[in-house]
Amino acid sequence: MASTQTISEGNGTNAATETGSRTEMNWKRVDDSTTAYTGSPINSTNNENSMTKYQMLKFGGTWNSLSALTVKIDNNAPATGLSIVGAVVTSGTTPSTSASGDSALSTSGLSANFTSSSFGYAAGTSSTTASGTMYTNALRSQLQTTSSYAGGPGDIVSRTITWTWTES
Repeated sequence: MASTQTISEGNGTNAATETGSRTEMNWKRVDDSTTAYTGSPINSTNNENSMTKYQMLKFGGTWNSLSALTVKIDNNAPATGLSIVGAVVTSGTTPSTSASGDSALSTSGLSANFTSSSFGYAAGTSSTTASGTMYTNALRSQLQTTSSYAGGPGDIVSRTITWTWTES
């Protein structure tokens, strides 16, 4: 027995429209899962932030138990004047370029819960013995710029977001 995982993203009003099987997370000025980030870059010269991003794991398959779920980023400061902020949340809000109010995204790990509620917006529990479809709480993240950022729109160094859990 083993679970399978995909990444789902929430867009639109209250980040409630699910796009499944995401293979990337691009911070950009538009709230969707299809526009290339090059087609909607962040205007860093105006200290603009990306839209907030909502992503969560979606588990399928069969397992005895899932527990000890955490999520972290390898580096939350990709360049001078840029920061990646984030938090584990239990509800979605409509994505915006306004500062989310979140702290720097954890490089050591944020705890998250599992929920059988549709699309991960619920308090959930720290472990589950249910099989079938299970979501994690959502990770809300945002790329923010400050007046000290001297670069223009374009790529930043890739960042790695890692989800870990215990499965039996």
